[in-house]
Amino acid sequence: MTYLKQRSLLFLLVVSLSATAQNKKGDMALSITVSPFPTTNSDSRDFGLIAKAGLEFHVSEKVSFQGSFFTSNNVLFKDESGININSYGFIPTIQYYFFNSSRFNIFGHLGYGFGFEDLTRNDGDIENSALTILGIGAGANYKLKEKLYVQLQLPYFNAQNITINESMASGLAVFVGFNFKLN
Repeated sequence: MTYLKQRSLLFLLVVSLSATAQNKKGDMALSITVSPFPTTNSDSRDFGLIAKAGLEFHVSEKVSFQGSFFTSNNVLFKDESGININSYGFIPTIQYYFFNSSRFNIFGHLGYGFGFEDLTRNDGDIENSALTILGIGAGANYKLKEKLYVQLQLPYFNAQNITINESMASGLAVFVGFNFKLN
């Protein structure tokens, strides 16, 4: 194959892949995801949920910014410890799309945000604290309908209580939910 034919074929391939790309500059999406939230306190096991709602804006096909509000409750389903931990906050995130097709995409993300934590014991003692949250990980969207996608995120996160300088949660989480295209 000649040099000109190779370049023409490469140009055609790039144009055709770009034309079917899922994300475009200016796209906006709303995502709602949840993750299990197991905790252990004094050999007692509690089980709750972390929920996130995010608004994403694409500055290009490959890069987007997202602002996510989160809330969590560690005893939503199971409370053995008598210690109820509720947290809420905001995490701005940058996402980079490694693979971007019309049905499926894969992205990496990095975010850092702030939040608050209310820890309530059975005796009525309540502690309010400030948090910082660092999240880094990967995710994927799979198209179900015209503007509806199922979303999977696998972030490693660290929630640091800055009031008492202690790590409150750290590790890999699995978030599953939906992503809705707004335009």
